[in-house]
Amino acid sequence: MLGAVDHSRLDDPLLPEVARESVTMALYQSLSLLAVLLATPNPSAEDTRVEVAATVFLTGLGLLLAHHIAFRISSRLVNSGILSADSMRLLRAQALGGLPVVVAAALPPLVLGVDNGTLFSELLLLGIVVAVGYRAIRQAVSRRRAIVYVGGLAVTVALVIALKVAVGH
Repeated sequence: MLGAVDHSRLDDPLLPEVARESVTMALYQSLSLLAVLLATPNPSAEDTRVEVAATVFLTGLGLLLAHHIAFRISSRLVNSGILSADSMRLLRAQALGGLPVVVAAALPPLVLGVDNGTLFSELLLLGIVVAVGYRAIRQAVSRRRAIVYVGGLAVTVALVIALKVAVGH
């Protein structure tokens, strides 16, 4: 039945951890790729759409793989050398949270061109962080306070993006 809820999954004690790992990796990728895009100089005229998209994609993929290696090692450290089924499930959740962000950040330079696509990727990554930040904080505070919180976050990052555009970096 369309829209039916599988209530057996709601009793899963690992479900909150799986959801947190997925969202954490999406945020980690968003923030990390945003930092990389902001810290690197604007692509030169010689850079092609494919080169910029490949750089963003491979950077994100490298970050995802590095995290997976670290998670595997730390999981074995606390589990007597064993990589448990729960740990593997959390790794899958991390991949499902992080990989779509990597792909979403790599596509705009390919589709929109280097300059517009890179700016679009930066704004998209910021949007992910702001949307998740709003949803997270809104559960505990008023709408007004949540908007102020994410507004401050968005303004701070937007100023960094504007400064980067202004200095041609």
